[in-house]
Amino acid sequence: MTRRFFERLPIFACAGLIGFLFLANLWNYAVERDWPKLRIRSSQPLDGVAALPPAPWTLDAFLAGETQRAVSINLGRASPVFPISVRAKNQTMYSLFGVSGASNIAIGRDGQLFGWEYIDEFCRRGAPPDGARLDRWADAIAEIAAAATARGKGFAYLISPSKPAHSPQYLPVGLKCPALSRGVAQGKLAPFRAALEQRGAPYVDSAQLMDAERANYAIDLFPRGGTHWNLLGAALALRDATRLLDAGPSGSPVGRFEFDWRENDFVKGTDRDLLDLLNLYWPDDHYPTAIVEGRGKGGVCARAPRILMVGDSFMRQLIVVSAQTPCPPTIDYWFYMRDDRGGFTLARFVTEPGEIGNGARLPADLEQLPQSFLQADAIVLEENEHNIGDTKQVGNLLEAVRAAK
Repeated sequence: MTRRFFERLPIFACAGLIGFLFLANLWNYAVERDWPKLRIRSSQPLDGVAALPPAPWTLDAFLAGETQRAVSINLGRASPVFPISVRAKNQTMYSLFGVSGASNIAIGRDGQLFGWEYIDEFCRRGAPPDGARLDRWADAIAEIAAAATARGKGFAYLISPSKPAHSPQYLPVGLKCPALSRGVAQGKLAPFRAALEQRGAPYVDSAQLMDAERANYAIDLFPRGGTHWNLLGAALALRDATRLLDAGPSGSPVGRFEFDWRENDFVKGTDRDLLDLLNLYWPDDHYPTAIVEGRGKGGVCARAPRILMVGDSFMRQLIVVSAQTPCPPTIDYWFYMRDDRGGFTLARFVTEPGEIGNGARLPADLEQLPQSFLQADAIVLEENEHNIGDTKQVGNLLEAVRAAK
């Protein structure tokens, strides 16, 4: 009988595994929506996987097959082996064929990673912006700047860079990029700069700045595995932003930022945001990054200044290097971020002086934005060059300025 038991042991093991996975799937599916912390998880959960909507439990949806399809997908996602299988597939595609397993990420030359949305926008460039729309955009920024100045506040509009525009030499092999082949891709920002200059609105074009500065540094200003600038690129932008503020009537509340830097090969945070989204078992995370140290930090400050930053995710590195200004500020950060449904949502975080983490998350209630404007010593408004003129943050801040009392 003992011999028969050992002969059947593989069958029992397989049956036990199947039973465990079946019960684990049912459990995960049951607790997914209301008690997600109770899920049975892989030791390496997947990064960047959008949450699925619950299955529609209506007769029409059932007859159309939508309920069955949603239940099937949700059950599959709930399985503890789902992350394991996805990482195994992605690693195989990456290691054997040099292909990304994430549909929104492109692998370029020398292993450089790009978000496809940035590549698509870069390669479509060529048509000038609509004149009336450009005027409305520039008028809005000029009005915000004038309102800030009238209240004794500093103001800087910041254009952040796009990785494909800054590093087209790393774009994927064989990519068809009409704007690049026609030589028109790099002229996009000229009308925007001209419109701001015509109105006297203070701005920093960090896309142009980084192109001018790249020859002065031994490492790229974008990390190989990230879509955002690294701390060195952000430090260059902050240096010029504080110079711009210092030249204004109210001066720079944080002082003039100057810095030293050194090369590092430990990648974390936004230096590896695209690399993490590839969901590999053995990601190649050894590439140059930067450590930035402010000069003259810890100056004599009557109080900690307060900076209102309104923009998108490129401001995160700016917040980190702002902690090393002569007068580190409290930063009230309003920005649009990707949510777990794959869309964008407005978020708000407040970081204390010297803090480099996310800080305290507060409700992003636009009715509170006028008060944030009034409390700020300076305002930094940012748009990325890939969607400049088409974002919500300019309109949000303009409405807040008009509503401020």
